[in-house]
Amino acid sequence: MRFGIIGCGTIAQIMHVPYVAELPDAELHALVDPAIDRAEALCDRYGIPDAYETTENLVADVGDELDAAVVLTPPHTHVDAVARTVEADIHTLVEKPLAVSPADADRMVEIAEEGDVTTMVAYMKRYDPAYERAKEEVADLDEIDRITAYDVDPDHFRVIEEVYDLVPGDLPESFVEESAAARHEDDLAAVGTNDDDLAEDYDWHLEHVCHDVNALRGLFGDVERVDHVDVYADGRYATAHLVYEGGHRCTLDSGLSKRKWFEEFIRVDTPESALTVDFTNPFLKNSPTELTVKEGIEELTETTYTPSNAEPFKRELEHFVDCVRGEAEVRTTFAEARDDVYLIADLFREYGGVEPIGGH
Repeated sequence: MRFGIIGCGTIAQIMHVPYVAELPDAELHALVDPAIDRAEALCDRYGIPDAYETTENLVADVGDELDAAVVLTPPHTHVDAVARTVEADIHTLVEKPLAVSPADADRMVEIAEEGDVTTMVAYMKRYDPAYERAKEEVADLDEIDRITAYDVDPDHFRVIEEVYDLVPGDLPESFVEESAAARHEDDLAAVGTNDDDLAEDYDWHLEHVCHDVNALRGLFGDVERVDHVDVYADGRYATAHLVYEGGHRCTLDSGLSKRKWFEEFIRVDTPESALTVDFTNPFLKNSPTELTVKEGIEELTETTYTPSNAEPFKRELEHFVDCVRGEAEVRTTFAEARDDVYLIADLFREYGGVEPIGGH
């Protein structure tokens, strides 16, 4: 199966490029990046035949030779890349979030429905072995009192610089400025505001908390109601009170810090137990997530499960290949990811006093 990687930034270099290279029967056939020097350097590093500046050039030159593409460009550009790959009958995996604007998310769902290829969103936490074990445990619960999701990022790049040798890229300043301006316009439209600060807060939290929103969706279904939203600490933190199917109440905390440790967990409290999925730093390969289950009123039983050291990024790629071959069903669909974009936009619309667009 011949792959093209579109976008050669941090997550591409740390996870997707090396893991596609490891997949049996997969071949890295081409890389795309507007910083062509970066794409060419990575082609040299991995022995990849072709480098291109644009998805348009990739499809025009070798589109009929590719079986699959992984889209890892900034999220406001996903729709253009996906339109070209799906139209060229190339199976497509897209990094989260699906889009910045709900309008682009809608368009991508339409593209997926009109196409005749596998389309999937790279929500790697849904492929984490401990998360999968937690899903089984949650399905067996008779009663849920409350759900807590907490996700506060550190300064990831301090860790990344210590661990990885990334290839930089040279982009014209005008290109960067134009791209940032287009993304900001999408942020403003998503939140329905002229408040630049609120739009920037949405932008960061969208990329950050979409993982948690989708992980919660996989465990508890759709959000039926948003009760409260607060954005504070100069926009670095956001808290939302959500009500899921069945009336399950959830407190969702999203934050950004300068500290050096990573902390992200989902906890489910019942009358007699507590189940916690404790995620590890996503940029440290093969660092296992743990599932801890505490049970008991008179006596306490505490069990910690570490199901596997398998890397979720690699497992999602393996699942994508299985879906392309017709051996599995897509777990993280464009439609789900579209709903995630709508929900996160609505959280910031609720805070800004703007009418929601997703019916929450």
